[in-house]
Amino acid sequence: MDLSEKELYELQKRIEDITINFDEYSIFNETPNLIKLLVGKDLISAKSYLYKYLPKDIYNSTIDQFGQYTLEAIIIYVLGLLYNSIQESSVVRVSTLVDRLDSTVRTQANIINNKNMVSSTATSSRVDSSKEGYIKHKKGTKYEIGKRLLEFMIDRKLLHIETFAADDKKAVVKKKGKGYLESNLFAVCNFDLSLIPLKLNLPMVCKPLNWEHISEKQFLFDFEIRKPFVLSDMIGGYLSCPTLDIYNSFRLNSSLNNRFSLISSRNLSNFNIELEDDRYKEMCNILNGLQKQGFKINNKILEFIKNNRATLEKVGLLMPGILAHVNLKDAYDLLRIKYYLNKDIKKVCSLSVLLKELANRVQTARYQDLIIRLASAYEDYVFYLPAFMDFRGRIYRSGILHFHERDLARSLIVFANNHQEGSNQSAKDIVASSAAFKYKKFYLYDNALQWYKEKQSLIYASDESLISFAKGASDPFQFIGKVLCYDRVQEYNRIPITQDAAASAYQIMSYLLLNEEMARRTNLIPHPDGKIQDVYMYLLYDFKEFLHHRINDKLQMEIIESKLDRKLIKSLFMPLIYGKTLISMEKDIRLKYGELLSRKDSYNLAKLSNEFWIHKYPDIVNFMKLITIISWFCSVMDRAVVYSIPYFTTKQDYMSFVKEEIMVYERTSKKRRRVTLSVPTMKRDKRKTQSSACANFIHQKDAYIAMKVVESLLREGAPIYTVHDNFITTPPYVRIVPDIYTKVFINMGPP
Repeated sequence: MDLSEKELYELQKRIEDITINFDEYSIFNETPNLIKLLVGKDLISAKSYLYKYLPKDIYNSTIDQFGQYTLEAIIIYVLGLLYNSIQESSVVRVSTLVDRLDSTVRTQANIINNKNMVSSTATSSRVDSSKEGYIKHKKGTKYEIGKRLLEFMIDRKLLHIETFAADDKKAVVKKKGKGYLESNLFAVCNFDLSLIPLKLNLPMVCKPLNWEHISEKQFLFDFEIRKPFVLSDMIGGYLSCPTLDIYNSFRLNSSLNNRFSLISSRNLSNFNIELEDDRYKEMCNILNGLQKQGFKINNKILEFIKNNRATLEKVGLLMPGILAHVNLKDAYDLLRIKYYLNKDIKKVCSLSVLLKELANRVQTARYQDLIIRLASAYEDYVFYLPAFMDFRGRIYRSGILHFHERDLARSLIVFANNHQEGSNQSAKDIVASSAAFKYKKFYLYDNALQWYKEKQSLIYASDESLISFAKGASDPFQFIGKVLCYDRVQEYNRIPITQDAAASAYQIMSYLLLNEEMARRTNLIPHPDGKIQDVYMYLLYDFKEFLHHRINDKLQMEIIESKLDRKLIKSLFMPLIYGKTLISMEKDIRLKYGELLSRKDSYNLAKLSNEFWIHKYPDIVNFMKLITIISWFCSVMDRAVVYSIPYFTTKQDYMSFVKEEIMVYERTSKKRRRVTLSVPTMKRDKRKTQSSACANFIHQKDAYIAMKVVESLLREGAPIYTVHDNFITTPPYVRIVPDIYTKVFINMGPP
């Protein structure tokens, strides 16, 4: 669409006003049907409801200053944040809803109470939330506002509470009394979820603002504000000026952690990044270069999906579109009736499992519907994806239409810039090989290209043939997208080609420990025969050999081997380098084997997995122990753990949580529901510090390597997007990425 830069700028501001900013007037205009459920002629307002049930001191310090229907607007806004289409399920834990309602109201009250808190650019993120100006509460009343607002929503029949059994049905045994099966409470909306306003960070139709430190925007007299530079003090990205409004807040004690912030940490006083004074601008240049990369919608696959929607639903690649508009309460009621009338189903499956599966399928349908509608809306625009980082330094993107997303969203994106116009056979072959890799794994690029050419006649026979073929692909929509662009010469130099570092955590360990065998198994050192090496296949082979020496029961060994595959090996040994526990490994094994192995046998197999790890890679195990001991010592000494790389220093300071129980009363059913919430304390969590230390250390190294690769590619003028250790560029630049990646390790010098 041919709009001027000014018109695109104004359009972006309107998009942000609708999807990001909190405004009572706009919410009332956008959601008239939801407002009718909350506001009525003979119904008291939420403010009057809280006046009736809240302690007077809490009401006077928070609620009294709100407008008559401000709370209704806040309720709808929170629903938009929690029940959006990108969550895993269409239902939300009651504890999460109570926490978010409570913290949102308290934060907005704090903003009104503190007139000086106008902009996060005027407030350092190092301010302690317990300082003067923040509303305090008595013991036992921490979640009183959230609890009463939930009861208000239940009274208005806006939602109801469902009890789902925990996934792990192991009985919990108390010191006194009998064991019981753990259950979870979920809040289920009684209305059509499509009525909820879209409150998500969307792609931008104009270039994002450059990330820079607040001191570059204004003159600061206080030298202490300048140093140390903290990542959360950076401003940029979206056009909307970051403000301490409720749409920025996750928790009361981290109101500066917002949807605009460059850092995604929830608690900035415990997890933040201190920037090196002389290097932070280099890091900003990398981030700004990434977020100024333009993208477009792949209109070929979008058109293909729209034209073949029925077939895609029939083969199971898309959920039935009707599910996206199902009223979950009505569907639950119908499912209950059918379940209790069918004795055969009751024998093999619990109602709780069916209800959760229905919620997940409805959510998948909502997600797919949103992605397709969003792609249609952005089809004629070049769009941009603002960058942000977690406290380890790993780069993410705002919005939901990007390469960090699932297969469907990734398939709909191509690069906007068309570098190196024209085409050649090499670019065409790269696209073909990339399509083949989206179908399955290959160990030689030539084999991938040969496979694609052999299957061409079947792939291109018809749309139905392509869909049927894609059903067996590891990434079906990305496979279809590349197939559709294969014969379009003008598309070659815009098609995203993905190159993934093979088990980057193991690569980093091989570098730090000078482990040549591991370096070869992870492709950090190329194999002499040119084949792509798979470290998890090596681990599978070695682990089987280890088990044959340790397990004498032939029948049990046959059972174990029947399900022992690469997928299970990866789920066991990839997280192990990050500190995966035996209990977690046992759960993965039980999920894989089901009734074939008892709980005891599953645990024993997990123990053998750990013993194999210690036996096979003692150098890695010892290095991990060294990191955890240092981290434990910091925690014992009552200090945060810090990790440094040339660009920045990461601060990690895990605090323990205590459980707080509240009772939620449903007046219609006269039921009292016990809701358990986790409340952070000021006591350091030594166990969490130990278990997370190695993972955070590796992630930070991984982030630094990714930044250096991006920096080199930007100098080459290459289109680039990175998903951690996964680099996405176009065919003309594909061949230089591995060399750049290797040079980054070389330039890091001796470990």
